[in-house]
Amino acid sequence: MNRFFLLLLFLFLSGQAFSTNNQQDTLLTGVSKNGIKERVFKLLDLSDQNRNVNPEISLKQSTEALELSQKTNNYELLQKAEFSLGFLYYSQNDYENALLHFNKSLEYSREGNLKEGEASSLNRIGNTLQLMGKYKEALDLYEQALLINRELDNTIEIARTLTNLGSIFRLYGNYDKAINLHLDAIELFEGVKNDEGIAWSALNIARLFRMMKNYPKALTYVNQSLEIYQKIAFQQGVNTGVTLCLKETGDIYYEKGDNIKAIEFSEQVLQINLESKNWQGYANSLSTLGKIYFQSGEYDKAKQYLSGSYKLKDSLNDVTEKSSILRHLGMIALFEGKMTDAEKQLKNSLVFAQNQNTKEEIKESYLALSGFYEKQNNKTHALNYYKLYINLKDSLNNQKINELELQYNFDKEQRIKEYEQRQKDLEQKARLQKQKIFTWVFVFGFLFMMLLAYIIFKNLQRKKQTNKILTRQKTEIENQRDEIEAQRDLATKQRDQIAQQNTIITDSIEYAKRIQTALMPQEKFMQKVIPEHFVFMKPKNIVSGDFYWISEKNNKLIVAVSDCTGHGVPGAFMSMLGVAFLNEIVNKNEVIEASRVLNQLRENIINALHQEYGILGSKDGMDIALCIIDRDTLNLQYAGAYNPALIIRNNEIHELKPDKMPIGIHAVKVDKDFTDKAFLLQQNDILYLFTDGYIDQFGGTEGLKFRQKPFRELLLKISDKPMSRQKEILESTMEAWQGSRPQLDDMMIMGIKF
Repeated sequence: MNRFFLLLLFLFLSGQAFSTNNQQDTLLTGVSKNGIKERVFKLLDLSDQNRNVNPEISLKQSTEALELSQKTNNYELLQKAEFSLGFLYYSQNDYENALLHFNKSLEYSREGNLKEGEASSLNRIGNTLQLMGKYKEALDLYEQALLINRELDNTIEIARTLTNLGSIFRLYGNYDKAINLHLDAIELFEGVKNDEGIAWSALNIARLFRMMKNYPKALTYVNQSLEIYQKIAFQQGVNTGVTLCLKETGDIYYEKGDNIKAIEFSEQVLQINLESKNWQGYANSLSTLGKIYFQSGEYDKAKQYLSGSYKLKDSLNDVTEKSSILRHLGMIALFEGKMTDAEKQLKNSLVFAQNQNTKEEIKESYLALSGFYEKQNNKTHALNYYKLYINLKDSLNNQKINELELQYNFDKEQRIKEYEQRQKDLEQKARLQKQKIFTWVFVFGFLFMMLLAYIIFKNLQRKKQTNKILTRQKTEIENQRDEIEAQRDLATKQRDQIAQQNTIITDSIEYAKRIQTALMPQEKFMQKVIPEHFVFMKPKNIVSGDFYWISEKNNKLIVAVSDCTGHGVPGAFMSMLGVAFLNEIVNKNEVIEASRVLNQLRENIINALHQEYGILGSKDGMDIALCIIDRDTLNLQYAGAYNPALIIRNNEIHELKPDKMPIGIHAVKVDKDFTDKAFLLQQNDILYLFTDGYIDQFGGTEGLKFRQKPFRELLLKISDKPMSRQKEILESTMEAWQGSRPQLDDMMIMGIKF
């Protein structure tokens, strides 16, 4: 990441460019001996090869191909040359020039009736407009391209256009529609055995499930894509798809909060980009790792990777992500107390974002600057930037809704205008017909007096026929009006049905909550067995994936707190399964040991869920802390799966550490049993059992996680207060910390005083 590294990098790139130039000169010497058409095709092929390696040479070759094509007036050559130039500028994020050449490519395609070229141009113009944030225009172009490809019965291009449409609906936030479009594309790609298309669509579906926070399905699809791309890499020596899959896997683990896995996959991507000399990808990988280390609080490493990425992007004239990198560097400087550097970096971040018109980055820069000035106690600047942040956030949230509403109103107005225009056309037709009749009578009346009666008779017949036509057309218009009204009524009925179904589903979940609550220990029973206690339980949804369980046997108190995979209804089902198995295990065994209970619980869960080692996506299970307290001796026996137990005595914390494996299938097959830890309790000791929802909740002024250390400090601070008061403080602290941010996971904390 230092200057010496960059110097070596530039020398290497220069050597590559020199080698490439020599190679192209040799090839072009051979090309010049052939006809113009073959020369153009070879120039375009060479330009395609050089697009990412040496853009300047690529531009020179595409420009020469266009100049040669202009001498021939061959629409096919002109279209391909303009398309090549457009794609080159598109690859360099120069969208203005890209649109210029793609539109010329479209113009030549239509003049030469080149349907395939027209569809390709429409798709690429749509891609460019999409990146510029013009989603409605992009959607219209994709639909035009789809119609042409269906006319041509071009299965591969139909599938590719469906993936483009899927990307638009993803941006609109309609993830279900986007997934269905990508699934349709996969079906078409499978029909023509296009492995690369299948892999690309599967990767897009993985990205959508990640955005929906359905991480198991996201991992399933990304692994499907990775398997295909690995086969392609072995056959063709191209590992771009493998790199994309590994990056997506890293992003999934990053969003799951598994930074260790995220770093592991991101470093693989970094190494592949280095070996393949993909310097732009290498710079992006450095940026990704820097942000992961920033999220983990390892600011020195984060600064090292982010600074290296920024310098490399600067040398490549790559402006993507620069705003985000500067913002993270500014936040690091802020945490380090380097206020001058922090202000400079954060303001530069905002300038880059505004120059690129990236609304999300502008919004985040506003928030970061607000936080900076709040640290500086500059309330005016802090408030001004926060207002800008809120206004832009609301604007972005409303933008998609407004676009859909505008589209609906536009379509509605178009139908009304078409209806009114049809009526006007019919009326105009009738007026013209009448005028024609009277004109004939006036002009020829004097000359054909003898034929007047015949003419009038014929005109009356013609008028009668016209009226029949008008009547028939009026009936058709009325039928169309009735059909529109029927469609409106059907839409209203469907809306009411959806509302009714939502009510039924919500009522069912509420009833499930009552069942789940009934399965958990009742307050009357808990007051009897542990008079001094509290239970802080805050589900993310109506029902919870976290649960607590208490039992008594042979004068021993058995207590457990568990965090099941997922939350909401899936998590609740898993929690009910856990309660049932714990009751069964304790009731069946006379001698109870904490580790044996967890071993048996793990075996029951694996058998019940039909889990198998090595199959990605079969990792449903639970994390748990279980304690057995002998009431006579106050001996505490503990065993845990990822979840620790904390005991506070005389304002000191004693931690009972868990085994690093879940109740369920582990990432790597292990035959290891859970282990017991013993602790001799004393009067006034307080035992705390908890899940990770409270600790992992994002909040505060900087939008970070609550984290372990502040959580333990909070428990120490409140441990001398009555148990009911401790619960109130935990609730109010989380409410203040979370603010308006969404709750990410179920939360549960149990405290027991002896």
